[in-house]
Amino acid sequence: MKNILIVGSSSSAAKKLFDDYKDSYNFIRLSRSEDDTDIIGFNVLNPDTYYKTEIMFDGLVYFPGSINLKPFKNLKIEEFYEDFEINIVGLVKILKFYQPNLNQNSSIVFISSLASKIGMPFHSSVSIVKSAIVGLCSSLAAEFAPNIRVNCISPSIFKSNMSSRFLRNEQSVERIRSKNPLNMIGDPTDIAKLLHFLLSDDSKWITGQNIAIDGGMSTLKI
Repeated sequence: MKNILIVGSSSSAAKKLFDDYKDSYNFIRLSRSEDDTDIIGFNVLNPDTYYKTEIMFDGLVYFPGSINLKPFKNLKIEEFYEDFEINIVGLVKILKFYQPNLNQNSSIVFISSLASKIGMPFHSSVSIVKSAIVGLCSSLAAEFAPNIRVNCISPSIFKSNMSSRFLRNEQSVERIRSKNPLNMIGDPTDIAKLLHFLLSDDSKWITGQNIAIDGGMSTLKI
């Protein structure tokens, strides 16, 4: 059974991945939430709080992120730094710490965003950090080949704890749904299934990809 490290395991998609595939993988979970972690006091920005282990991992998924949507003029410099820390600095620290624990033929998956593929108003901070994730994915996929695969996925908004404020009523849901080519909003199951594929041997010939999971938002105009 593959050992998979889930960083940010309290996110809706991470919980779904764990619930649906815990019989297929041995998951180690890291989160600030005591209900969804295998170590108390975890802080993604502080390696002293990380899970110390001799376990060798076959996969790693990094979930921590942010949805900070504001007009550019209203964003404070501190907010750009905060988004960069959680999305990029935390990811780099995790990779630095756990790279020695990755088996050959393991799979790393990052979570980017639709904002890395198309321009949208009020997404300047999100776009910066999620585009940086895609760049890091491409670079590390080349550097780690052929021993480790690195991919990222770029969802549009889907039903989750983080997005709940944007889906707070039926009118908001209908407005977002109507703009989607498939006329729907995704849910954590959609994300979990794609992650399962990328962690499994079924994707053994896939690396360096930024895979859209967005109902066609990034490529279609209907």
